[in-house]
This record gives sequence, C-alpha cells and structure tokens, in this order.
Amino acid sequence: MRDATPSPDADTRALLQQIAARLTAERPQHPMRESLRQALALTFATRRHGYGTARATAAEELLLAHAPAVETGLTRQQYAAELRQAAGGAQ
Repeated sequence: MRDATPSPDADTRALLQQIAARLTAERPQHPMRESLRQALALTFATRRHGYGTARATAAEELLLAHAPAVETGLTRQQYAAELRQAAGGAQ
C-alpha cells in the first residue's frame, strides 16, 4: 500500500535539511511553534525560488506537506531531528 504523501523530491529534501540546520544552530533549546514552521517554509521557499513566484508557492506547499505538525513541548532541536527524518534521514 502506498503512503498518501509521496517521498519529498530533491528540492524539498534540501530545504527540509536547511531548515533543520537553522533550528539547530539558532536557539535549539527554545520551544518550537507551528507559526515558526509556517514562517520558515515561506522564508526558505522564497529565498530559493524568488518572491511571489509559482515555484516558491509550490515549494512552500511541499515543505508544509512534508514537515510534520509541531507537537506541544518539542524544542527546536527535537523538531529539527523530525525534519531530517522527513527528508530521508540525517544527512
């Protein structure tokens, strides 16, 4: 049986890894928030594909589809580990 969400493409994997690196490098012990997940998806997609482009919008949507929802009590570092797993492992 296939998963509802296919594996992330190479671009999405790279962006998930970049977001994970950012969360680990900046205030890793602070709590992770859903609003930050959404903001980082927008920020990283826009930086990679340009402001207001169709590619940035698609990249943001893919990031949000593959980045797990934020559970209460997770730190940024713990969430970074989840992002790495979603990207296909710790690279």
